[in-house]
Amino acid sequence: MLTACVLLSNGGCQSPAEQSKDASQSAAATVAEADSATFQDGFPYGAFPFAFSTEDLYGDAVTAEAFGEKRLFFVHYWATWCGPCVNEMPELAKVAEEYADDVGFIALLDDYSSNIEGAKRIVESAGIPPAFIMVDADALELQALLRELQTGYVPTTVILEPTGEIPYPPIIGAMGPGYAEILDQALGER
Repeated sequence: MLTACVLLSNGGCQSPAEQSKDASQSAAATVAEADSATFQDGFPYGAFPFAFSTEDLYGDAVTAEAFGEKRLFFVHYWATWCGPCVNEMPELAKVAEEYADDVGFIALLDDYSSNIEGAKRIVESAGIPPAFIMVDADALELQALLRELQTGYVPTTVILEPTGEIPYPPIIGAMGPGYAEILDQALGER
C-alpha cells in the first residue's frame, strides 16, 4: 500500500522502493519511543512560533495570530497529486476537529499555485474545518519551517511546540487515524 509519495523533479509521485516497512508503522514507532516528558498537563499554551502573513486557499489573509494560544501545532506538508495525501484528508478533518482546543493545524500545500482549485475541491469534499489553515508552501516567512518538512516525501508532518522546537522526527507518510494516537501521546492527556 502506498503511504507516501517520493517528490520527483517533474512533480510526480512514486512509491519509495527503499522503504522496507510501512511508513505509518515506522513513524508511529518513532513517536512512541520519543521522550514525552515535555508534554505534561501543565505545558504552557503559546502562539504559533513563526510570524507570517499570507493567504489561505480562498484568498483570505492569514497570520500566525489566527491560531490563538495552543499547546502544540500540527504542521502538514502535502500535494494534490499525492494519492496518500488526498486519501487521508477525511481523517485529518476528524483529527483537526477533535483536537482543535489544544492543537493548531496548518497545512503547507506543495502545488498551491498550480492547482489551487483542485486543492479547494479536495479540502471541501473531505470536510476540512476552517481552523485547519491551508497555505502556500512557498510563503516566504514559512521557509524555515518548510525546510524541516522537506524529507523527499509527501505527506510529511511535524509536531511543533510554541517555542518553535520540533520534539519528534518528521512523520513521513499518511497516518490516517494514527495522528490521533500521536497527538494523544504528545499532549499527554490520555
